[in-house]
Amino acid sequence: MAKYQEASGYIIHMRPFKDSSLIIEFFSQEFGLLHIIAKGIKKNKQLKSQLQYFNFLSIQFYGKSSLKNLTSINVVENYQLTKLVDRMSALYLNELLHFSLQQGEVAELLFKSYKTALHSLPNMKLSLLLRKFEFQLLKYVGFELSVNQFKNPNDWLTMDQNHGLVKTTQEKLKLCSASDLARFINGEKLARDELKNINKIMYAAINMSLSHKKLYSRDLLQSLLSK
Repeated sequence: MAKYQEASGYIIHMRPFKDSSLIIEFFSQEFGLLHIIAKGIKKNKQLKSQLQYFNFLSIQFYGKSSLKNLTSINVVENYQLTKLVDRMSALYLNELLHFSLQQGEVAELLFKSYKTALHSLPNMKLSLLLRKFEFQLLKYVGFELSVNQFKNPNDWLTMDQNHGLVKTTQEKLKLCSASDLARFINGEKLARDELKNINKIMYAAINMSLSHKKLYSRDLLQSLLSK
């Protein structure tokens, strides 16, 4: 007899499966990342309408294999992002999770960071919000950025493929100073130039942690913000 389980969380990715089904990546509070098949869901308009990104969902599923079977969905919180730039930012968060999460690993702090970021999108400075989430994501995957090894706050830092975060004296490689990064990590208010430097170091760190995978949502978001 199938053992039914329940989980609450968010859809971060969906893809078609056969003619009428979907395979869903579900970031859950209880189990971490779940891969779930929603069989025949394309023919069930009522049920399909509940499968929306950014809604906080409660689902029921069963299965012993890594691919679970969806049995029910309930919308706990219907969360609408009305601005295109906010929706694209949220999709960027989803894409980061899609490439970073390991199936079945509970990630309570990262889940909390994701939920906080979603609900802060309409009200918080966008670049700072995204950088804070990226920092938490890097910490989760074991790529945490720290300035403890840099004694001089005026040291300039860069990302090295083999050694991670290192100091540099080469002008073209300079991304941010140790003091910039320390102020960011400590949650201090950043000046415009300091935040610009944090954007550069986080961009490089994310690229390195994801093995330079192409992030389509990030490209589209940058295109929107540049207009």
